[in-house]
Amino acid sequence: MTERIEPSMLRDRRDLAAYWFARLESEDVTVQERMSFETWLNADSKNAEAFHFVEDIWRAAEAIPASKLRNLGQVSRPALASRRRFAWGLGLACSGVLAFAVADPANWLASPNYRAEFSTARGERRQVGLPDGSIVLLNTATTLRVSFYQRERLVELLQGEALFTVDGSQGEPFIVDAGAGTVRVTGTQFHVRRESDAFSVGVLEGMVEVESGRWWNKKTVRLMAGQSTAASTASELDAGHRVDVEAATAWREGKVVFRGTPLELAINEVNRYLKQPVLIGAPDIGKLRISGVFSVDEPAALLAALPSIIPVRVRVRPDGRQEILPF
Repeated sequence: MTERIEPSMLRDRRDLAAYWFARLESEDVTVQERMSFETWLNADSKNAEAFHFVEDIWRAAEAIPASKLRNLGQVSRPALASRRRFAWGLGLACSGVLAFAVADPANWLASPNYRAEFSTARGERRQVGLPDGSIVLLNTATTLRVSFYQRERLVELLQGEALFTVDGSQGEPFIVDAGAGTVRVTGTQFHVRRESDAFSVGVLEGMVEVESGRWWNKKTVRLMAGQSTAASTASELDAGHRVDVEAATAWREGKVVFRGTPLELAINEVNRYLKQPVLIGAPDIGKLRISGVFSVDEPAALLAALPSIIPVRVRVRPDGRQEILPF
């Protein structure tokens, strides 16, 4: 039986990084543990470096032949009778993989050739060019981290939304990690949106492969141009469906498109771009539907147009926020 490890017993920063990685991968991780992890991660910049190093190692493990991984850590499924004990075995396996990385660096990608982080403020859009010739357009309140290795190009979408135009001439896979799922392509144009653990993917050109779920129970969906998929958790990836991707990415030109959209959802979308969110003063009016194309750079125009579209009025509260009320 694998004994539970107490983090207070660990002194080495690398051991703590492996421990926290294992706990966050576990299905029984608690809210208190997540808070303790955030405290540890933010206590020292070197903690974050160690944790990202472990993430990179585990992610790159998929590139190692199974025959070479089989004996690492001596962790077997029969020996780990439950997912809870498996989570602790994950830490041991991670240590074994780390040992392999040191012993056989020719087959390992532990150190990126290029790493950068980009972000946008609320209401801001930003375009960045990557060293491989790919272009990323970041939407409002977005943060992503880019790591290029010898054999793969990795983008971690930490929050927000981005449109990727990927140069396929490089040959190496281009992977976007959206937390609960990943998107793998070689060369194409697609967008990914992440809100907490939920994410969605839409394809404008080419084909992408979307994976979600733990490695022992992964779901895979292949999307062609004009298709989209989404998941609210790692286990709920849908099979993919047709969608108006151009409308979904109208934010590239500073627009949002609503087609019979419930007011509540429309305002939630507009609020992504506002420093002070607009409030809906009565639950019933949130069900009213609106259609139209509006500028995200001029949200006041949407509020001004609402009374002519649906029976509502807009007032300014004493605290300065705007509120939509029944007419």
